[in-house]
Amino acid sequence: MGVPNQNSRPLASCGWRGYANPCWILIISWGAAAIRLAISVRKQDGAPILWRRSIISLPEALRRLFRKANVATYLVILAVVTPITVWGQTLAGPVRHYAVRSDGSAWQLKGEGVVCCPCTVPCPCRTNGPPTFGHCEATLYMQIREGHYSQVDLGGVRVVNTSGACGMSYQRLSALYFDTTVTAEQQRAFMQVFASFFSGETVEFPYTRSADISAEVHDGRFHISIPGILDMIVDRNWGQLSPPMHMVAGSDHFSNELQYIENLRYWMHDDDAKLDFDYSRRQANYRVIDVGAEQYRTKSMLIQYIDGKGEFNAEQLRLIKKQHLVPPDLGMIGRRARELR
Repeated sequence: MGVPNQNSRPLASCGWRGYANPCWILIISWGAAAIRLAISVRKQDGAPILWRRSIISLPEALRRLFRKANVATYLVILAVVTPITVWGQTLAGPVRHYAVRSDGSAWQLKGEGVVCCPCTVPCPCRTNGPPTFGHCEATLYMQIREGHYSQVDLGGVRVVNTSGACGMSYQRLSALYFDTTVTAEQQRAFMQVFASFFSGETVEFPYTRSADISAEVHDGRFHISIPGILDMIVDRNWGQLSPPMHMVAGSDHFSNELQYIENLRYWMHDDDAKLDFDYSRRQANYRVIDVGAEQYRTKSMLIQYIDGKGEFNAEQLRLIKKQHLVPPDLGMIGRRARELR
């Protein structure tokens, strides 16, 4: 099981992007309350204390303010600010660092997922090549409809995973966001699933946290967002009535088949995770997820044979033929994507 890094800390810095940040909530709420109380404290002639012409010291102003303020007003402020602050802490969640190894438990996942990245269409990483521009900040949104890890039910889990230099072989993830509905037990189980992709290896999750993941899916269009952090919009149909691209063979942790889809918007800004980019209108793909420990045990996943040589190697071609997958026509996919845009 993964063990949190001892230096784990709550995400409570006052970064301006974190508008749900409890620190800012307290500052703004108490600041507004102080102003309200100050202008409610009046001189005998009815003029607000903040508007007095004479100059008084700060200690004297505070003494008069708290002496004359209505106690009930303070109670109202506390009643409002406290739950908002708690909500903000829950939304932000603590940031933790995990190092996880697979323990060999059985698992199975079914669902769907979409990925955006900065590469061109088609993404060369999916056919055993290097990233188009030498880097690949790929972000996966995944909805698990049913599944388990050992005895832990993973049905309903929603997760966003942003990888490092290249999402295919990288074993240190930049950021992993779980929806706030995902329990701690389910989070640990999912990380164990991911660790099983790299047999005998330790997978690091340096930035793991809970977040409010919004997912709107309608007629092939996905809008995935984390307030202030992620905005991703993709369209399987490319603005048409049905998907113009077919499923083709592609390397992925959760499927051997991918469908190239339209990337309409893809930006991410998380100062604490050191993520700040906008790769809108680049590459995106869709996958149906139906994978389990057995596929990895029998080495039935294309991604298990990647070597970065630029095209599918002999072992990958053998799997494509054995599983009756459709080899991608890379030139045709690229031309079709340009036409659809």
